[in-house]
Amino acid sequence: MGIQFWVRYFLLVKHFDSYKMRVFTSILFVVFYIVSTTAQQEKPAYLEFSFGRSQHGSGDIPGFHYGFNYGEQFGKRFFWQLGFEGTINDMPDFLLFYELPNGEIVDASLHTVIAGYQLTTGVNYNFIQSTRHELGLALLPLFRYQATSLSDAYDTLFPALTNLPFPVRNIFRFEPGRTFSVGGSVRLQYQFNFSEKYYVGLFGAFQTDTNGDTLPHYSLRIGRTF
Repeated sequence: MGIQFWVRYFLLVKHFDSYKMRVFTSILFVVFYIVSTTAQQEKPAYLEFSFGRSQHGSGDIPGFHYGFNYGEQFGKRFFWQLGFEGTINDMPDFLLFYELPNGEIVDASLHTVIAGYQLTTGVNYNFIQSTRHELGLALLPLFRYQATSLSDAYDTLFPALTNLPFPVRNIFRFEPGRTFSVGGSVRLQYQFNFSEKYYVGLFGAFQTDTNGDTLPHYSLRIGRTF
């Protein structure tokens, strides 16, 4: 099984031109290889949905985090997990209001929106694992796509300078508006098992990537075990 697994890996990776994609794919294959060689039949598994708040950058752009995660136990306190998640953050920026000749007030402010999707995978270790309570730490490499309307600089030319009846704004962007990156997330997770099949919980996380973005976030978890 091991030789066939790594043959498939090398055949797949050689088709990727992106270095970031190769790194993430390599991490993903290593995780699955570890799980496939250590897991036993009928180990506990779970599927959960999470939703909460996030902050993009240094905390100045608020927003939301959401995602679906599937995981399985492969040791006494160890779980692997695979997830699809998203974030959306927005705030008004570069405020500008002016009045038309008819007295109407125009809001010409910019509105910054940053949104992204990401694939996560990794390992969760539970420090505490009892019938009702679980507390653990997750280390999750990730591959992220992000789009942003954030500008790097701007200036505003007012009617006194242009002789136009409205302000003119120049917007400059030196970084790409769409990016792909590889990163990682560290999460402290708690869950309360209120029945044999269902649980609720919370997690707090800090995330960063090769694009230089940081995303601290916290979420409510709702899940089902199998």
